[in-house]
Amino acid sequence: MSDVEKRKSPVSEHGSNPDTRPTVTLDLNTTASLVTYVEIPDDALPASFGRFELRQVVGRGGFGTVYRAYDKQLDREVAVKIPRVGAFETPDQVNRFFREARSGGKLSHPNICPIHDVGEFQGSHYIVMGFIEGTPLSQLVNPDKPIPPRTATKILLKLTAALTEAHDRGIVHRDLKPSNIMINEKRGEPVILDFGLARSFIREAYETQSGQVLGTPSYMSPEQARGATAEVGPKSDIYSLGVILYELIAGRPPFCGSTAEVFAQILTSDPEPPSRFQPQLDSALCSICLKAMARNADRRYGSMRDFSKALRGYLQATSVASQSGIGLPSIAARGSTPSPATPAPPASPPADKIEFACPQCGLPVRTPVATAGKRGKCPNCSAIIPIPTRSSSAPRQRIEFPCPHCHSLVRTPAASAGKKGRCPNCKRVVPIPAS
Repeated sequence: MSDVEKRKSPVSEHGSNPDTRPTVTLDLNTTASLVTYVEIPDDALPASFGRFELRQVVGRGGFGTVYRAYDKQLDREVAVKIPRVGAFETPDQVNRFFREARSGGKLSHPNICPIHDVGEFQGSHYIVMGFIEGTPLSQLVNPDKPIPPRTATKILLKLTAALTEAHDRGIVHRDLKPSNIMINEKRGEPVILDFGLARSFIREAYETQSGQVLGTPSYMSPEQARGATAEVGPKSDIYSLGVILYELIAGRPPFCGSTAEVFAQILTSDPEPPSRFQPQLDSALCSICLKAMARNADRRYGSMRDFSKALRGYLQATSVASQSGIGLPSIAARGSTPSPATPAPPASPPADKIEFACPQCGLPVRTPVATAGKRGKCPNCSAIIPIPTRSSSAPRQRIEFPCPHCHSLVRTPAASAGKKGRCPNCKRVVPIPAS
């Protein structure tokens, strides 16, 4: 919907402009200069634009203006993005606009803002997206009150699931940032906006001029900052998500300064651990964040799925530690190198409870024995899931710990305590902690 933060305007609860002045209809044929763009003064709203009634400006960015609009043909509220003056200078740029809109239109995921339509009206190109009512994630970043680590991790898990869907379809976002993520007002879930810089990484670099830099500097991967177009792919999105996680838990981005200073830091410096700014953060989450942000793409997670596994492992480990009454260690020493925490195995559930892993999110769930064999809602992901019987849910003797290399949660029989084994996720040999 928007690549800038949403602006509040006096709008009624039904979404229409309370101004009682009559709707203004613009005749685009009367101005010869309106060939590939249209500019509508704010005081001329609402205004007709083809089948759309443009009601309110909700954002302006480098590409153009985004309007909250009403689709008279389909009787629904939408977001209409119209390019700014000079956004398209050549036919190739227009073709790219339509091509990328078609790519984004392939995506269907609850955490991705849908693209409904793209077209041209009397010389002006436009793109129609779902209108997401909510708050940009950027407005939730506060250096004095960072988002709690588990909350931030759950937000990231939703985003990794959405981007896994995009990457599986050969689409990379390339401009992930907090202002391009809206927290949906109704569901409270993050929704990724604006695949306007998205490009298929299956049909690669020859379609874009070599050395062209696209994206927002603070969240750019090193390969984007270098203008290495052929190297930009799924791991570039992993880097950007790592920066977002860093900002959420640290209350500030890893690199600050002028555009030139940020570019220089991205290309030459490793970020300080988030615990440098929030000492209470535990080492496991810091490790996950820094791995996603590795300057060398080969040292990042191999895929968005691997990133998701690491985040889920962290949530599982902290849930186990919480239920066992054991806290995870934090990094208090300034500039110290984070290392994964090793939580103790979970305590056995009370006799009147059943404990099992949610088949959707993988996090532990406890529920009364009386609900065995029925269905219920997972308190972590809200999915409706079957509740196993007591016998099938009884925990076996095992050790659970995060892999020191990929940080995914590893489960192994208690008899293997103190030995070595191979992580099922990254396949490396790791020491198994004592039970």
